[in-house]
Amino acid sequence: MSSSWRSLPAEMMDVNLTKWTFIFVACFVGILGFLLHAIEDYIPLVIRRTFRYGKHAEKRDHVLVNQLELPKRWFFHFYIFAAPVATVSFLILVNRYFLGGEVPQVVLWLLDFQLGSSRKALVSSEKCFIAISLMTIHCWKRLYETTCVSVFSNARINVSHYIIGYVHYLGTFTCILGESQGFVKDSRFRFHWSNLTFLDYLCALIFLSASYLQLHSNYILSSLRKDRRGVVITKSYKIPRGGLFDYVTGALQFTEITIYIMLTIILWKSSTYHYICLWVLMNQVQTAMDSDKWYRSAFKDYPKARKICLPLIF
Repeated sequence: MSSSWRSLPAEMMDVNLTKWTFIFVACFVGILGFLLHAIEDYIPLVIRRTFRYGKHAEKRDHVLVNQLELPKRWFFHFYIFAAPVATVSFLILVNRYFLGGEVPQVVLWLLDFQLGSSRKALVSSEKCFIAISLMTIHCWKRLYETTCVSVFSNARINVSHYIIGYVHYLGTFTCILGESQGFVKDSRFRFHWSNLTFLDYLCALIFLSASYLQLHSNYILSSLRKDRRGVVITKSYKIPRGGLFDYVTGALQFTEITIYIMLTIILWKSSTYHYICLWVLMNQVQTAMDSDKWYRSAFKDYPKARKICLPLIF
């Protein structure tokens, strides 16, 4: 591994692939999402069919795009991947920060490849530890949600959505580790809990609360398709009520946005993570807007006071 690493051109090893990947997908989703809402009838069918999925997917078939679609329920694959990656990252942190161990060379190679060989230690060891710990809890919770709680319809997603799910979680963990003390060559660290601020703890509490509310919202959604014994009796859509759904259509999107904004505050000195947060913001807002539009067209009695994804505001 080390010899192949050294054989790569220096220019290739010093490009922040994670940063540019998420700048691209954030801009792409933001611009295309805006165009779909503004001039939908002028957007080619192949793009509409590729971009939208689930209940608000384009209803007309496209011969080529149809061949590139997968079941939406395969979302749980993301967490079969992300939860173990999170756990390995957490164990590497424990070994590095508390046991004085070295970072495996393959991990350093991956971080250099993803973030560039000139990456710097911008995030303290304490903030890195709390961020990875929170994401580990969240990913295992999401694995539980997608395998034991959610009742997926027969909707399909484009293979591009499937691929970006893996890119997202790989990018999230590598950018947190790759810009933290102890994971950059010659960087020093001195782990001490007192280096965490009140704001860090507050953000962690809000993160965990949002993650719990996301789970609660998924329980509400799944209950719409189950009887009192928990048996799935339908896969049709109904109006969700209770919890965050009393305030917003995009309860899941609101909690996801909150989770990533809390991390971006904790990792404020990072130079890469904020682009992942921007991508999440763009993607989740677009999804919430599409869902709100769909519900209002599908149900004439849909609550008029319910906002899109920001309670009482938007």
